[in-house]
Amino acid sequence: MQRIVYLDNAATTPVDPAVFEEMKPFFSERFANPMTYMHSSAGDVAQTAVEEARGRVASLIGSKPEQVVFTSGGTESDNWVLKGTVEKASRERLHKPGHLVTVEFEHHAILHSALALQRQGYEVTFVKVGHSGIVDPDDVRRAMRPTTVLVSIMHANNEIGTIQPIADIARVAHDHGALMHTDAVQTTAHIPVDVDALGVDFLSLSAHKFNGPKGAGVLFVRDHAALYPFIDGGGQEWGLRGSTHNVPGIVGLGKAAQLGKERLPGELERLTTLRNMLFDKLSARIDRIVVNGDMKQRVPQNLNIRIEGIDNEPLLLAMNEAGIIAAGGSACNAQETLASHVLTSIGCDLKEAKSSIRLSFGYATTEKDVDYAADVIPNLVKFLRSMA
Repeated sequence: MQRIVYLDNAATTPVDPAVFEEMKPFFSERFANPMTYMHSSAGDVAQTAVEEARGRVASLIGSKPEQVVFTSGGTESDNWVLKGTVEKASRERLHKPGHLVTVEFEHHAILHSALALQRQGYEVTFVKVGHSGIVDPDDVRRAMRPTTVLVSIMHANNEIGTIQPIADIARVAHDHGALMHTDAVQTTAHIPVDVDALGVDFLSLSAHKFNGPKGAGVLFVRDHAALYPFIDGGGQEWGLRGSTHNVPGIVGLGKAAQLGKERLPGELERLTTLRNMLFDKLSARIDRIVVNGDMKQRVPQNLNIRIEGIDNEPLLLAMNEAGIIAAGGSACNAQETLASHVLTSIGCDLKEAKSSIRLSFGYATTEKDVDYAADVIPNLVKFLRSMA
């Protein structure tokens, strides 16, 4: 059987066995609707599980449980906070179209939501970012207007892993009377995430990025009155997000949050070591290799490298044939053949962007995996360069 080395954890992670075990009863014997808890003991069991999960997430991010609102994932959370906040502030406070500030290398859940708002007549500024892949708070300050109602900057970029100075940017937003949102999908359970330390009013996260199930996420909402409901219907999630709770997914999210908090200090150090080890081994055998984005202010599980003289598509296919699974960019953008908007936004030209690959690590990644990748990838690069 061929060895599989999975280095695409920024796209998704495997469900931890302990998470799966905790979820299983809620597919079968504990199947009840939690909203029936007032008159059903079975519903009460489900409701108790949902609230336990809510508390676990709150503990992970340093919030109050009632500020944790369950969603289907990061994309829903991002869509909701941009549209629900900008529309409410514009209608009820400004009485004219409000202004949103975001960054040009955001995840498409933010970028496309921003463009949708723009089409509806709202104003949007896309702040530029330099070669380091780190947003300058002064650039955000210069983008602010009297009508700015929300600033949305990701905590760490999903392709290059660079960590943004969110606390500094939040102060800029609040100084100008705006609210602050961060997409923390790539940072939650990987580096310390505390909503008060960050100073954010909203924060998005997704279970499947830290060994939980797909289809379960959270929007941290500091003040429920700050945005319109996303889904009208029942009274779930304080009337903010109608729809029957995805109890197995929520339970899995809660367990993943608990495990993530317990493992975080050790995993942060271990994955940083593995990432640096792989880059050192690759750069010792491959010339003209460059890290995209700042190497120090970066999440521990991300290594995005540019290898001159190759195209990433044949390299990734050859790596896959050798059992190494990696990516050329965001999984949410995999069907597009254009160069990564993240890489072009930090100054890469088309050729440079198309010679870049993302290697991302996770809880299951071992030193043997790193050794295997460090042995295979240089040979593939040498072969592809010889064919160019």
